[in-house]
Formats: sequence, C-alpha cells, structure tokens
Amino acid sequence: METFIKRIMWFGFGTVGASMLGIGVLFTVLALFTWNTDIIGFFKWILLIFYWAVGGIGLLGALGILAVGLKLRFTSSSKETVA
Repeated sequence: METFIKRIMWFGFGTVGASMLGIGVLFTVLALFTWNTDIIGFFKWILLIFYWAVGGIGLLGALGILAVGLKLRFTSSSKETVA
C-alpha cells in the first residue's frame, strides 16, 4: 500500500510540476513579447513586472515540485538489509 501511495504522489507532483513549468514558460515568453511592443510606458512596466514575477515564481516552483516528485520516485521504501 505504501508503494501505491508513493506512486500516486509521484504522479501528482509530476503533473503539478509540469503544469507550473508550462505556466512559467508561458509568462516568460509573454514578458519577452511585451518588451518589444508599443504600449503606454507605465502600463508596459506593470505588465513586465507581473509577467517576469509570475514566470519566475512558476519556474522556481516547478523545479521544487519536480525535485520532490523525483525524490519520491527514486527513493527506496523497502527496509531490506544486505547480510
């Protein structure tokens, strides 16, 4: 049962991490696209700060969640000792 729970958690962390990675990449690309547009100055800087913040937080969150998921995937749950 413990192995089943770890597999479900690994799949969940992988799914959430992948979606956050997608969000981070999307908002980073939006920030790069907004950088070269002709928008009113103040509004453009608010958009850029928002896009870079959401993109950066999304990418950092994705790295953390995927690291936890991979740790769950590759850690041994058995208590076997080699004699």
